[in-house]
Amino acid sequence: MGRNEIRLRRQKMSSGRIAQHRNYGEIMARHERDIKIRRTVRVFLYFLIIAFLLVLFIMVKRWEQKQGKVKEKTAWVLKSNGSTFTSAKTH
Repeated sequence: MGRNEIRLRRQKMSSGRIAQHRNYGEIMARHERDIKIRRTVRVFLYFLIIAFLLVLFIMVKRWEQKQGKVKEKTAWVLKSNGSTFTSAKTH
């Protein structure tokens, strides 16, 4: 058998193939529902990922601001050769 004959034989309608396509409308409706559900889940997951990254970004920014304030409060240094406190900042 040639390649074309095999392909035609595979596509030949039989009682089994006809039974598969009897409820074609129902199968297509289910397929459309599945596509909508997948799309909704994908959008929801992207939203969750973006929200998580945004919250993480805000947490890091606040932590950095808090660290900056702590460093600012402890910027006074005691000189080893004198008994007076001096500021590390230049005024």
